Amino acid sequence: MKTRRRWLGPLLLLAALAPAAIVAVQTAAIGTGQAEDEGLSEPERARRRLLRSIPSDASVLINVPYRDLPSSPELVNLGKRSTRALERCLADNVEVDARARCAIVLEALGDRRALGTLQTALADWEPAVRFRVVKALEAMPDPSSVAPLIKLFERKDEEVFIRTEIVRALGTISDKRVVTQLRKVLAEKPDAGLDLRPVAFESLWTQRHLMNRNTLIADVASALKSDNTELVLAATFAAAELRAPKLTSALVPLMESPNAEIANKAIYALGHIGDKTATKALLARLPEVRESRMLNNLAFALERLDKNAFYAEIGKTIEHKQAVIRLNSAFVLGDVAHASGLPLLQQALGDASDFVRTSAVAAMGKLTLEGSARDAALAALTPLADAANLSLKEEAIYALHALTPGGRADLVHDRLYAGLDPSRHGASIRRAALALGKAGDGRVREYLLRCVLSYGCDVDPLAGTFTKVPRSADTGRILLAWTRGQRRLGDWLSVLRPAGASSLAASILRDSWALPASTDSIDALRLLGGLGDTGATDLVLQRSTTTEVKARLASLIAAGRLGHAPAGASVVAELDNLAAESLPDAVRALTDVVEPGFRGVLDPLLVERTKSATPELAMGAAAVRLAWQPDAGFMRFLEALSSSNAQERELGEYYLKRNKDERITWAMRRALAREERKDVRDRLRVLLDDRG
Repeated sequence: MKTRRRWLGPLLLLAALAPAAIVAVQTAAIGTGQAEDEGLSEPERARRRLLRSIPSDASVLINVPYRDLPSSPELVNLGKRSTRALERCLADNVEVDARARCAIVLEALGDRRALGTLQTALADWEPAVRFRVVKALEAMPDPSSVAPLIKLFERKDEEVFIRTEIVRALGTISDKRVVTQLRKVLAEKPDAGLDLRPVAFESLWTQRHLMNRNTLIADVASALKSDNTELVLAATFAAAELRAPKLTSALVPLMESPNAEIANKAIYALGHIGDKTATKALLARLPEVRESRMLNNLAFALERLDKNAFYAEIGKTIEHKQAVIRLNSAFVLGDVAHASGLPLLQQALGDASDFVRTSAVAAMGKLTLEGSARDAALAALTPLADAANLSLKEEAIYALHALTPGGRADLVHDRLYAGLDPSRHGASIRRAALALGKAGDGRVREYLLRCVLSYGCDVDPLAGTFTKVPRSADTGRILLAWTRGQRRLGDWLSVLRPAGASSLAASILRDSWALPASTDSIDALRLLGGLGDTGATDLVLQRSTTTEVKARLASLIAAGRLGHAPAGASVVAELDNLAAESLPDAVRALTDVVEPGFRGVLDPLLVERTKSATPELAMGAAAVRLAWQPDAGFMRFLEALSSSNAQERELGEYYLKRNKDERITWAMRRALAREERKDVRDRLRVLLDDRG
């Protein structure tokens, strides 16, 4: 999803105080009285009083000068409880900067109760305020905003940057009036120095589900022929998604564009469209290509349109006079991965250039081969496992490992991992160790653990290596590394659950009590929740009274995971109040929940939120359920992809892209096979293409 909001920054950390005083302060909620103000300066006490009064006194910010206004993170931390006070600030505070800040926070909150106030504020005298108000309306799209936004846009004396942002804001609102207005902007001759057509096209594209498909295709074709480079480029992306043969004639000339990005995207789109009338033009372009990306795009397009013509032409380029063209031709054959490329790659194994030979060997390892074809490839590759050129030798061994049923861990270990000089070939040894670890070879376990602990290897791909077959010595080192700051190992520890881990995590939580939203505090809460030690429940619940919403939510989730069932309702209440921009982080935190009991408490509450009229909350709740139950949860996302609401569609795509579970990929493939709605098919294809 192309998110249109900007993150307003991390939540403000509370100032460090004396340990004895801070515990008393942080175990009290924001409105518990004056005890939490003890030891603070008078300005700080005044700021605290102001923050405490915001949820209950809508008028409290009217007369506050900008210099005394709470920071944006502090206001966002209050969540939607601050909406009414922010509305009054926007309407009645006389300071420009104060009104602008209140509009910024309203944008972050995404609370649609403020729509009326924001729409009225479009008449603010100050451009800086009007701009922030338009951004806020963009963040919470609603049909009631269409008329006032268009009215402001049509004022000829309005600032250019505000008119531009209005076009973007209109693009978030699913309404036929928006489509009409955006098509009007797209068709108009641009003013001198101001061409809004690219922005209008982008906005119109988000509302494509409201358009007749033939009209949409005609608008894309027109954009492809325009004189605006940015507009043409955007249209090539649209053409690749629509896959309409009617766009072929507009795309073919763009292959000759001096703008390499446009030329490449045009070829890419032609490949996806699959119109055979483009074959001749693509074949004519192939011998003239001068850069690898274009060669790859041409090859993929031709392979889709005419396999025979593709292999005939790639057979010529793999014999090209320039080695770099031969190298990239071999690379392309590997990416296509079809067995038909094997004879050409076997031919390239005799190339005079080691670089070309290495590319051909790596490509052979990517091919889908069976029977005699696989035997022929293995026979050709085997002698190269002893090649003097290390790169050629490596690729040959990995190709043999990939093509041989059951793999060739023996070759990878003996000739690469154990057979190379660590002082000279560290990167090659690391690659071999990772390949062996993926194959479950225990001989590289110590190497991989040291690699992780020295930040040389990613954690996620190696999780199973250390959690499925745990060893106490390794687990102790992992715990020690976590206490020293390697908090990315927390998920491993939640599975391993070593003795003493809960005590260490509790100590770190106590030590960071003065800074409830700090990394130490949040990570300690996450680990305590994952370790399952119910003895930590009381400590975790004490942290849930903090004024910092991020820490409060983390503590409630941890308590629920430890068996405190009432935490479920509190977690969902926090979600209801949370600023819209904070929801993706909350979703990420909730996906950590693996305990069936707590999931059972949360699930019905989340199901109810998936039906919310607020798309951010609805899709956030749906994203949690998608992580827990991919097959069942996907149905809500299929519904989102077909929604009449563009924001819901965009959020659906965003969360589907973020979830890398292979079960989601298969669910999308099954849905695409059955789907008859063209616009939904378009989106599913793009999502699947992104997943490779």
